[in-house]
Formats: sequence, C-alpha cells, structure tokens
Amino acid sequence: MKIDYVSAAVGLSAFAAGTAIAVWHSKQRHLSPPDGSSQEDLLQRHQQCLRRTQSGTLLALLGLLIFLSDFLPLVTQSARIATVYVIFILFLALWLVLMGMADALASRAALRRSLRQQRTARKTTIDSNR
Repeated sequence: MKIDYVSAAVGLSAFAAGTAIAVWHSKQRHLSPPDGSSQEDLLQRHQQCLRRTQSGTLLALLGLLIFLSDFLPLVTQSARIATVYVIFILFLALWLVLMGMADALASRAALRRSLRQQRTARKTTIDSNR
C-alpha cells in the first residue's frame, strides 16, 4: 500500500485546524457574557459560537476523511467506491463553504443591527442635550 504523504498532511492539517476551531468556539460559548449585553446580543453570540463550532467539527471530519482515503482498502481497490468517496468529500466541502457564507451573512446582519442601535442611541443623546 502506497501512502500519499501530501493528502495525509493535508488531511491531518485540516483535522487539527478543525478540532482547534471547534474546541475554541465551544469554550467561548461557555464564557461569561460581557456586562451590559442585551438578551438579543447574548442569543446572537451563542448562535455564532454554535455555527462556528459546527463548522470546525465539519472541517475536522473532512480532514479525517481525506487522511483516511489512503488507508481504507475498499477506497484504494475500487474505482467506483473511490469516486463516490471523493464526491462525498466534495459535497461536504461545499457544505462547509455554504456554512461559512451563512455565518458571514449572519455576522454582517448582527453588525448592521448593532451599528443602527448605536446610531439611534447617539442621536437620542444628542437630541436630548439640545
């Protein structure tokens, strides 16, 4: 059995990065919230940590599947199964990209909402000082 060291290195790197991301955001979810946070901010932060934990877990799974591709005898001996395996990995990679885009859009919406609230608060403060 010939091992492709490039795919093994890529797989292990993706697995390590995904595990680190998942563990980091999992711990962030359990930290105490900053003072003065509204319920909406807390919910948004919790959902963001959950989305990023899921993305990290999926990245770790992808890395593991890439790493194992050289070691699974069924994949290395059958072209049909290898094709299905690669298509499955590509589908998971596409799903990871879509999850990242959804997280980016949700973060952007939360930032816009926060900026709008700050602008409104600043405007009411300025108007009340006049």
